[in-house]
Amino acid sequence: MQNKKLIKVNQQVIGRSFSSATSIVTSGLFSRQIAWRGLGATLLRDGLPHGVWFASYQYSKDYLSQIDDGTYPGKSSAFIPLFSGAFAAFTAWAVGYPFDVIKTRIQAAKELNESKSVAQATREILAESNGRPLAALYRGFWLKIAKAVPASAVNFYVYESVVESLRVIGD
Repeated sequence: MQNKKLIKVNQQVIGRSFSSATSIVTSGLFSRQIAWRGLGATLLRDGLPHGVWFASYQYSKDYLSQIDDGTYPGKSSAFIPLFSGAFAAFTAWAVGYPFDVIKTRIQAAKELNESKSVAQATREILAESNGRPLAALYRGFWLKIAKAVPASAVNFYVYESVVESLRVIGD
């Protein structure tokens, strides 16, 4: 997955064609300088936020289940997993998005032999922020949320529906 992201970044940020970006990545597939560029930031972007994603989903689901008094029939079956999934995506990306920005900066290096650490890329981003570090680290955040929130809501709704269907079949 890391290499597909690197090809995408080469196309979007640097402006290389698909064949050029693919050639660069595949020619250096086992080279630390090319194919593994940004792996540390990718692990930070994916590791912690996934824990936050599941924990915040469960927290929201448990909280909403406690306050659901049954007044609205069908509310529990759809509203709770949809809302909790949306909440989970927002929370997870709020935690992980700065690492996505840092990862993209690392992967977007124009020189093939240019290698930046997470700390170096972060310093560059903050130096360019004009005193607005949150704006710099969350650039593009709302576009990510526009995609992630509905996807997460639907994913958790489908998951809970399948679990419930299997439970009914098992009984």
